[in-house]
Amino acid sequence: MRNVLKTASFSLALAMTTPAWAQDEVEATTEIPAGDSMAEIAQMMGAIFQTEPLTAEQEERLPQAEALVGTMMPEGFYGTMMSEMMDKMMRPMMSMFTQPKFVLAGRLEIDQERLDALDEEQRAELAGLLDPGYAERADAIINVMTDKMGGAFSVMEKPMREGLSKAYAVRFDENQLADIAAFFATPTGEIYAREQMALFADPQVMQSSMQALPAMMGSFGDMETAMAEAMATLPAERSYADLTEAERARMAELLGVDAAALEDVVKPPKPMEKETISSGL
Repeated sequence: MRNVLKTASFSLALAMTTPAWAQDEVEATTEIPAGDSMAEIAQMMGAIFQTEPLTAEQEERLPQAEALVGTMMPEGFYGTMMSEMMDKMMRPMMSMFTQPKFVLAGRLEIDQERLDALDEEQRAELAGLLDPGYAERADAIINVMTDKMGGAFSVMEKPMREGLSKAYAVRFDENQLADIAAFFATPTGEIYAREQMALFADPQVMQSSMQALPAMMGSFGDMETAMAEAMATLPAERSYADLTEAERARMAELLGVDAAALEDVVKPPKPMEKETISSGL
């Protein structure tokens, strides 16, 4: 259950930290790297999302933009807001993992029909025998995770503020920034500035988004077949046996390994199956 919670929270974090206007440009993995791997991925992502330096005109607008972002994201606001949002979203989403039926499905080797035949009281009794703290376990995990996430988002606050300021300076001219600032100075604008970053994670929005998932997934159609057809004209991957002697010698030289041991180093290509396409892209 911890892995499921981690994956879900990581996915939610990515979704909520991606500005709405950029969500269609970013594709993220739900794998959670750690240590050196995380640093390497951060470097790779930084290299992918290259930005043009601000022009002199945009640099002049930057203080205006920074003032606007400061209104939307005052000191300490981001970590607190994201922690609260994660808590509100994770608890309902993960409530299923505290249900006796879920606990039993993971702990008992019995067929689904027998499990379905139990009433709620019987399921609760069995779950309590296997895990006396099952009802509180998910809450305990979520409490720790949301606390840690709040700290992580606090670290992100400064770079997020800097990035948003530059984005505003690029996307809006001086007059538009002044108009936005004037709106933020009104009672309604003040509330909007404070709340607009949380709107896309509002339960109303999340509920509607979840309801649209089946239609969204159906719109992909037979993606695996389409991908296989698109790659059908590409040269096939090569195994060790497909390499010439010269190619093997060059590969061994590049890798710094003995040519006689190269066969043990080169892995055979994986067959292009549906599972490979869906999990590898």
